[in-house]
Amino acid sequence: MVDEKDSQETEEAPKKKSKMLFFIILGVAILLLGGGGFFAYTKFVSPKPAADQAATEDPAKPQPPAIGEILPLEPFVVNLADPKGKRYLKVKIEIELEDPLALEKATKVTPKLRDMVIVMLTSLGFEEVMTPEGKIRIRDELLVRFNQIMRPDRVKNIYFTEFVVQ
Repeated sequence: MVDEKDSQETEEAPKKKSKMLFFIILGVAILLLGGGGFFAYTKFVSPKPAADQAATEDPAKPQPPAIGEILPLEPFVVNLADPKGKRYLKVKIEIELEDPLALEKATKVTPKLRDMVIVMLTSLGFEEVMTPEGKIRIRDELLVRFNQIMRPDRVKNIYFTEFVVQ
C-alpha cells in the first residue's frame, strides 16, 4: 500500500511541475510580446510630439500673422431702413490695425469712421442685417470703406463684439 501512494505522488509531482512551467513560460511570452508591441507602436505608428513636428516643418513656410493693434469703437445704435420705422440695430465694432502708428491715425480719424458706419448701417433693411451672409457683407463693405479712410495704413480685420437687432 505504501508503494501505491509513493508512485501516485511521484506521478503528480511531474504533472504539477510541467503545468507550473507552462504557465511561467506563457506569462513571460505575453510580457515580451506586449513590451515588443508597445515599443513598435511608439517608434513606428504613434504620431510625433508637437516639438518634433515643428522641427521637421519647412522653415521657409510663412507663419500665421500676428494679431495687430485693436481699436474699439463706441457702440452704434441706429434705426434701420424699415418702412414701419420700428427696427433698430445696436452694433459694437472693434478694428484690427497693422501697427501702433496706424492705431494713432485711426484714433485721430475716429469721427470719420463713425460717420461712415452710421451712414452705411442706416441704409440697410432688417432682412439684410439678420442673415449670416448679410453680416459678412456688412463686414466686408466696412473693411473696404475703412481702408479708404485709413490709406496708406491698412485695417486688417473688423470684429463685431455686439450685434443686436430689435
